[in-house]
Amino acid sequence: MKRLSISLILISSLVLTACSGGNGTSKGNGGALLQAGSSVVGAVKARRAGRNNVPTRVVVTRKLLDETIGEVMQVIPDKTGLQDFMFLVGKRNDSYPGTVEVWKSSDNAHLILRDGVLIATKGLGGDMRSADASTAIAGFDGHGGGGERVMVLDRQDGSAQAVPFACDMTQLGRETIQIVDQRISTYRMREDCVYRNTKITNEYWVETSGGRMRKSRQWAGPVFGYVAFERLKN
Repeated sequence: MKRLSISLILISSLVLTACSGGNGTSKGNGGALLQAGSSVVGAVKARRAGRNNVPTRVVVTRKLLDETIGEVMQVIPDKTGLQDFMFLVGKRNDSYPGTVEVWKSSDNAHLILRDGVLIATKGLGGDMRSADASTAIAGFDGHGGGGERVMVLDRQDGSAQAVPFACDMTQLGRETIQIVDQRISTYRMREDCVYRNTKITNEYWVETSGGRMRKSRQWAGPVFGYVAFERLKN
């Protein structure tokens, strides 16, 4: 539990820094894609309310990327099929493997990733307060693996529950993916996790050269469900 406490403190610190603009990376982010993207949270709320007047999906082009300042992540929740574009507003290294990055959506929701693995959400509703990513990151070496991943999830009463998932990472081989106008050679991996009657499956596409996560589909908790990520611009 000590690691989880440290993670919660780190995540809270990063999100507060990003919101205040103290990191510096949040300044100047925006542009064509920020204006074009629909709101992740707004789209889910609209669907729950039965409203259908939500923005259509934007076709991302090289021109749009060139007109957009900063690093860009496309996110598409399974529950809506709609897209948003998130911008990198903070990053930090600590004593654990991987770099922690804070990404902000067009409506100020935050997703926190460690080397591309989702470790927390803020502002989605039913948030993932923190999650261990060390076993997932260790499995990116191409040999598979696994272990326990503890996720701290919000309950409806405002409290939180630490859920110890047992996870297995399976190497699915090389796969070439296309992101906008780039063809990228990746290792594709599947992570299967189970806790009692709850089963989740995350998928990761990691560059064969450099090891950067370029694409994934990850579980963001029981309320929000799965989210597809594509790192469009570094």
